[in-house]
Amino acid sequence: MSLLATAAFGVGGLIIILLMQWMTLQSYASDAVDKHGIAEVQASRLGGVALVLGVLISLALFMFNADTAPEVFSQVQGNWPIWLGAAGCFALGLIEDLRNNSLSPRFRLISKALVLVVVFLLAPQLVPSGIGLPGVDWLLSIPFVAFVVCLFFSVGFINAVNTVDGANGLVVGIFVINCYIFTAEMDGIALPAGLYGASLFLIFNVVSGRLFLGDAGAYGIGSAMLLTGLTAFSEGAVSLSFLAVLFFYPCFDFIVSIIRRRLDGQPMMAPDNDHLHNRVHAYFKSLFKSKNMANSATGLSIALGSSGVALGGYVGGLIPISSNLWFFVFLAQCGLYGLIFISAGKPSNNSQ
Repeated sequence: MSLLATAAFGVGGLIIILLMQWMTLQSYASDAVDKHGIAEVQASRLGGVALVLGVLISLALFMFNADTAPEVFSQVQGNWPIWLGAAGCFALGLIEDLRNNSLSPRFRLISKALVLVVVFLLAPQLVPSGIGLPGVDWLLSIPFVAFVVCLFFSVGFINAVNTVDGANGLVVGIFVINCYIFTAEMDGIALPAGLYGASLFLIFNVVSGRLFLGDAGAYGIGSAMLLTGLTAFSEGAVSLSFLAVLFFYPCFDFIVSIIRRRLDGQPMMAPDNDHLHNRVHAYFKSLFKSKNMANSATGLSIALGSSGVALGGYVGGLIPISSNLWFFVFLAQCGLYGLIFISAGKPSNNSQ
């Protein structure tokens, strides 16, 4: 990990990897083994803190560079509502990581909603006034309705990201792809810094499996991807269907899970161990003797098989990211999800 991080990111990368290793040696903020039916190795929940440290170190390096320092201060000042939203969601998750189950689900839900309300009031351009569908656009032309709808889906998206966190490299892999694509398409210093910190965390998370994002990391990444997507959509840089492909797995798996629990007569928001990544993990456990390798293979395969499709199409220039043709790619993703979910079958208790 140290050699790879140093080769790819220099001395700063090595320092961050060593900080991550130090965090895994601490006794506080430990995650439960077998959480979400995926994790089977004792690990720290401070991965979100490690990721943020990577981002801040990256920003510090930009600030020490005379050519980029003015841009850093300008971008942070111009986009401070977005930084505020990501920081607020991160702080909420950090409290839960340090004092597990100290915040009720309702309190966390309301708190995230209040943070996003502040962001949307400070940056109203993030609230879409239309998505290209006549009936829906008529409703979204009413500012209050657009605000409420955007807030509802935004809170749901962050919850969806937190729900699918559990497999090594899954959520952070999607975030890395998100940062890579939008770094080239949008102005700002946050995305390159996010790519720097997330890539280092991805290396450590996948190779060692001893540092998880935790709620702080999942909430922080979820809010960052949400606000980045809303910014790109408001600027006309991307289509809604492209965002649906890019963020396919957390959103679609979350919806499927709610429907499945409803049909089974279970509370719709209750956690369970029958997500697609649980089923895929059961398969990889039969292939690999290493528990961490099975976990990492699960996360990376799903991240590349879902958001990786958007990355491949973007890099290959197959479909412009502002095109609505991505809707047909989204339909193909839905079909593939259903095929794998059914083929894999529900994992047995000893496979979970």
